[in-house]
Amino acid sequence: MGRARQFAWAAYDHLGSLFLFNALWGLLSLPWLALGGALFSVGMSLQGELAGPGLAISFLLGAELVLFAPPGLLLFLAGRSWAAGQEVQARALLKEVRRLGGRAQLLGLLLVAATSVLLVNILFYQRLGGWLGLALSGTMLWLLVALLLGAVFFFPVLISLDSGVWQVLRQSFLLAFDNPRAAIGLLLAALLILGLGLATGIGLFCGGLSALALLVSISFRRLCFKYTGEPLPEEPPRQWRELIRPWEM
Repeated sequence: MGRARQFAWAAYDHLGSLFLFNALWGLLSLPWLALGGALFSVGMSLQGELAGPGLAISFLLGAELVLFAPPGLLLFLAGRSWAAGQEVQARALLKEVRRLGGRAQLLGLLLVAATSVLLVNILFYQRLGGWLGLALSGTMLWLLVALLLGAVFFFPVLISLDSGVWQVLRQSFLLAFDNPRAAIGLLLAALLILGLGLATGIGLFCGGLSALALLVSISFRRLCFKYTGEPLPEEPPRQWRELIRPWEM
């Protein structure tokens, strides 16, 4: 409940910044959006029994390609500041993106490659049929879920540790496996926002991804205090009257 309340107030306090940074992300992500759109169009063009699986696979791979790229890192850098109640300076964040962008892109490419391998294995083992094919495809599916749960923490861990890709991967998966409830909740939130964004067409550019980065950043920050043993900073009491304060005369 505390995490939800903190997210709601933080999102309200930085509502304008959520939209602005989401718009900036959209501009910077145009090359990746073009690649993701091309991949999605390939999935939509498939016919027959491959139409359904192909569309789902292209959507997942396209989303990973777009989100796990240097522009996506910008949202998580801003989300870290918002979660801590700090002001965000776009110029400083862009400098951080340039410094960490190579590692962020490598993480994204590794995620897309691993997801592709697992999806191909799932389809292959399903075609085997029988209990063996079912067992093997089920195993690949659970590995895919584990991969996505760990991916939720890729960028927050990269920003926090500022270390190599292997260390980021290791810490992300350990964090997800030690906190499955938080990881599952964040993954479901991400899928919901992506689904709404796809359904509306412009939903991804109206603050949804910034809000997701803020939610992940808040959860990650609270988990960090859990491992350091330090108490969470006390939140100042907030009043519902603050919701209408900007419009008061």
